[in-house]
Amino acid sequence: MPKDIYSYNPDIGPDKEVWLAIDESERISLISAYHEKERIKLPNLKAHAAFHAIVEYQITMGDKIPVRAVFERIMKEGLDRHEAIHAIASVLASYMYNLAKRIKSPSANPNEAYWAELKKLTAESWRNSG
Repeated sequence: MPKDIYSYNPDIGPDKEVWLAIDESERISLISAYHEKERIKLPNLKAHAAFHAIVEYQITMGDKIPVRAVFERIMKEGLDRHEAIHAIASVLASYMYNLAKRIKSPSANPNEAYWAELKKLTAESWRNSG
């Protein structure tokens, strides 16, 4: 799908059908383009965009996983949509780091540690983390 037909804005969020119809590399490109256009300085734009893409995808999964419920809850607690994506992405990044370093051994379902950390996430804890 050409970029001039669709763009990404984390404050609004993507149309679910359009978002799922494009491949992961295009999602990452659209997210990168948004951050470049807004002149948001990042240490690693590609990694940042990849985490955005993962969280956006997880939100589209609905009630199959707890991400959307946590996303909605932390926005009700006062985070804007973009901040909520970053808050969830920070939990995801920490989980992936720990998994890669084998700091915490995975259970039968390795995602359970991620879900548990997400459930602890609050708007206040996110604001106090930086």
